[in-house]
Amino acid sequence: MSEETRPIPIVLVASGTATTAATVYHRIEAACQRLFPAHPIHLAFSSRAIRKRVQAQEGTLTATPEAVFDQLHQSGYANAVVQSLHLIGGIEFHHLAWKAAQSPLDIHLGLPLLSTPEDFDAVLDWLAEVRPSAAEDALVLVGHGTTHPAWMAYAVLAQRIADRFGPGIILGQVKGNPTPSTVADRLGAAGCRRVVLRPFMLVAGAHFMQDIAGDRPTSWQAQLEQQGLTVIPEGEGLGDHSMVIDVFGRHIRTAMAAPPLKLD
Repeated sequence: MSEETRPIPIVLVASGTATTAATVYHRIEAACQRLFPAHPIHLAFSSRAIRKRVQAQEGTLTATPEAVFDQLHQSGYANAVVQSLHLIGGIEFHHLAWKAAQSPLDIHLGLPLLSTPEDFDAVLDWLAEVRPSAAEDALVLVGHGTTHPAWMAYAVLAQRIADRFGPGIILGQVKGNPTPSTVADRLGAAGCRRVVLRPFMLVAGAHFMQDIAGDRPTSWQAQLEQQGLTVIPEGEGLGDHSMVIDVFGRHIRTAMAAPPLKLD
C-alpha cells in the first residue's frame, strides 16, 4: 500500500492520570476508532509525573508521545495526526507541539478542546443540558487552572457562562480564581443553597478526589459546605460526554486537512 493510500495514524495525547479514571481515555480512544475506523489509533500521556506515578503503582510503562512517533516512523509511516486531549493550549500542549515538530514524522496537530468559537459554543450547549433543573440549585465546575497565558480561555468561558446562564453556573479553578469563598458569596446572593459540584477536567482523577470533592478541609466541597451550602459531588469528567468526542473529532478532521508542523 502506498503512502498516499495508507490511512494516516491518529495519536491521542492526554495529560494522563494514575487513578481508575484512566478508563475514560480508553473510551475516548474507542470512540475515535469508531469515528475513524480505517485509521490506526494510539494513546500517549504527556505528563512525566503521571507516567512515573503509574509505573510506581502498577509497574507498567505508559507510552510517551515521542515513543509513539518513533514507533510509527519505524513502521514506515511518514506522517500522523496528533490530537491533543488537553482542555486549553497551555504548557503541556506547547511542549507537545514542540516535540511533534521535532519528530521524524510530518505531524498534523489537532488543537485542544477550547480553541475555536465553535468549541466554546459546544461547551455552553452541553452545560444547558446538564445544569440542574431546580431554580434554587447551582452547578459549580472546577477546572485545573494555569499560569500560562492560555489562562484566558478559562476567563472567556467563565464570562460566556455568566452571560448565558447567570449565577446558576459558575466556573472555578483549583489553581486560580474565583475561590470557593467567592463562589459561595455569589451563590448566597443569588439565593442558591444547593450545589452540584463537578470537575471541568477531562477525567475525574486525583484533582477531583482530593482538591474538588472529599473530606479534606481545603477541598472545594469542604469549603462550600463550611459556608452553609449543600454540596452534591458528581465524579464525571468531560470525557464521559459525547460533546467532547464531537469537538475532538472535528479537530482531527481539521488537522488532517491542514499542512504539517514545520520548524523554521
